[in-house]
Amino acid sequence: MYFSTMRTLSLLSAFTLPVTITASQVGDSGTLSSLDGGLGGVVTVVSNSSLKISKYELADASAPELYWWGSASKDLSSGFRISNAHITQAATSDSLTINLDAGHPPIDFDFVGLWCEKFKTNFGQAELKASGTSGDLHTTTGAAAPAHTTTGTGSVNAASSMFVIVAMAAGFAISIL
Repeated sequence: MYFSTMRTLSLLSAFTLPVTITASQVGDSGTLSSLDGGLGGVVTVVSNSSLKISKYELADASAPELYWWGSASKDLSSGFRISNAHITQAATSDSLTINLDAGHPPIDFDFVGLWCEKFKTNFGQAELKASGTSGDLHTTTGAAAPAHTTTGTGSVNAASSMFVIVAMAAGFAISIL
């Protein structure tokens, strides 16, 4: 009985490891790198349905199938389209609003960039971070406004801990029988 209970505890203890989930939220911003086409500017999360680029620059939009993409990692090619607006013109003003109409709110990505879908080319991207911080992570528990990261606590770990307690009780009861 002791061995069986300890094996159950060892197996289930993996579920209580700290979990960190990053997510962009309103107010986060980042500066676009210029990899191609003279792209530049500062991207800011304005709402759950839009981004704004200030100091917007795009000298050349002649590449086919240019769209704004988001990604959870620095690798924009592993991301997804965040706006269905096809970019076909160079910048005509110093600001641009990106409507997030492709089914991905800011919570789905930490990086945003201009991507040519046909040639799989990154024109430039920005990492979205909280203003005045360097690499500050955010976490979410399903609430409307994500909270800052608190490793080792939160509803994910509370739920995992509750699962472990229930599973241990069930395993212990089965071991006795």
